[in-house]
Amino acid sequence: MKKLLALFAVIAITMSAASAQDVCLRGGMNLAKHLGSWPEYKKVKFGVNLGATVDFELFDDFYLRPGLFFTMKGGRTNAGDDKVVNQNYFEIPVDVAYKIEFNRDLALDIQAGPYFAVGFCGKYKNKTRHKDDPNYSYPKAFKNNGEDWEIHRFDLGLNFGIGMDVDQFYFGLGYDLGLLKLYDDNHHKRKNSCLMFNFGYYL
Repeated sequence: MKKLLALFAVIAITMSAASAQDVCLRGGMNLAKHLGSWPEYKKVKFGVNLGATVDFELFDDFYLRPGLFFTMKGGRTNAGDDKVVNQNYFEIPVDVAYKIEFNRDLALDIQAGPYFAVGFCGKYKNKTRHKDDPNYSYPKAFKNNGEDWEIHRFDLGLNFGIGMDVDQFYFGLGYDLGLLKLYDDNHHKRKNSCLMFNFGYYL
């Protein structure tokens, strides 16, 4: 946590020394799954992401781009019982972006950097087994009682993105690669993975 706070302090100092260029409201679709050796939850789970980014010019064509997003991750099983784990995060990406301008209204946008995420709600669900029991309480996904199958609330990783700026609009493709294990259990060596399709609008 101390390292995270220190990083945020560095970002704030950098921002104060730079000039803000653009604020971009973004939203889109997630294709999330778990990566790792355990066979469960490797099927793609659909979700959404909503948030905003701010560009601060560092020097010609290079920008510091922090953001704040609500994003839905998790995974589904390949088995017939259709088990799903839902993981909802508040996520802060801190990217460096490079823009290649073709003309005043068209530019290629490339970004990469770390992300930090905090899970605030999530559940395990079995759509087949419990569909006829409306009173069944699904277990929470994030750390609650200290069980091995519960997921760590904090996540960090790398994100990469490429897109096009067309006038005031942004169309992009991004990918989040989690670097931390989701579980304490050594048999569940799984990490987050998420492909994102985004649409944005520059204010």
